[in-house]
Amino acid sequence: MSQKMRLAVIGCGAIGKVHAKAITGLDEAQLVAVSDLRPENATKLAAEFGCNAYTDYRQMFEKEKPDLVSVCTPSGTRMDICRAAADAGVNLLVEKPLDISVERMKKILQTAEAAGIKLGCVFQLRFMPVFSSLKRAITENRFGRLIIGNAATICYRSEDYYKNGGWRGTKAQDGGGALMNQGIHNVDLLLWLMGDAKSVYAYADHLTHDIEVEDTVTAAVEFVNGAVGTIQATTSVYHGINKKLEIFGTDGAAIIMGEDPVMWKFNEPLEGDLSFLQGKESEQKGLSPTSPLIEDVSEHQQQILDMINAIREDRQPAVPGIEGQKAVELVLAIYKSAETGKKVNLPLEN
Repeated sequence: MSQKMRLAVIGCGAIGKVHAKAITGLDEAQLVAVSDLRPENATKLAAEFGCNAYTDYRQMFEKEKPDLVSVCTPSGTRMDICRAAADAGVNLLVEKPLDISVERMKKILQTAEAAGIKLGCVFQLRFMPVFSSLKRAITENRFGRLIIGNAATICYRSEDYYKNGGWRGTKAQDGGGALMNQGIHNVDLLLWLMGDAKSVYAYADHLTHDIEVEDTVTAAVEFVNGAVGTIQATTSVYHGINKKLEIFGTDGAAIIMGEDPVMWKFNEPLEGDLSFLQGKESEQKGLSPTSPLIEDVSEHQQQILDMINAIREDRQPAVPGIEGQKAVELVLAIYKSAETGKKVNLPLEN
């Protein structure tokens, strides 16, 4: 068996703990260190997972020499960390969103490319069987021409969620609200399945929370391939569905509610379609409409393992950094449209 790769985590909050748990469950990896500006956070997580604690990630890079680091800090803080990692020759797996501006994301990509390191962005839902099956059906042209793609993230976050986090719901560090933070997973899935977006027209507002950014947004999307669709996100609805994805083509239709297919129909049915649709409800516990906590880390494990294999095989990861940029760029275009009341074309300028 190959020697275990040395992995580290920067940011010891809720999502940092998810990465630590995922890493320690992999035979191919060893969690050597965690880092957080708050020493109590770093010490607590390090004690839980049996690794070293740091408050200075540069010092961690120098002493621990990790092969790969998970960046789990607030959204608007990641560019400088990525630069430091690249300077140290450390490969990067960055939590969504990659960062909060086109300019900052481009600098991250350029820095990683110049340093010759691998850069991945966390969109773990791509590794769920239901979504990989959906992608495969599109690739095999079972849908025919894609006509409509809709994505909705209808969930709830309390006022305390925003206040206690400090950075959540702020333009400077969160970069946005319901769409940038919660809805971006569905944004990525929609782009992955439907292809690049050409233009958007949107409305956004904060309807129930006292925050700087939106807690509710709806947008009409035009895709490069001529298809159209919608994107919706809110953190104001307690009895939500977390996520819903609809793909309609000339020859097929699929609706995924949460992680469960509720429609799976094609002009040319295949053996296994019925059993796929009628399979037992998903036992995945990764995401909840009312809680930001992730219990099941299996998809994070799969993405981390893909990063490890990408490093060993010297290939691009399954979700490279450019995919993270595309998702954020679409979110920013939606915000711009909502602010100006006009259609916004993609790609965006800096």
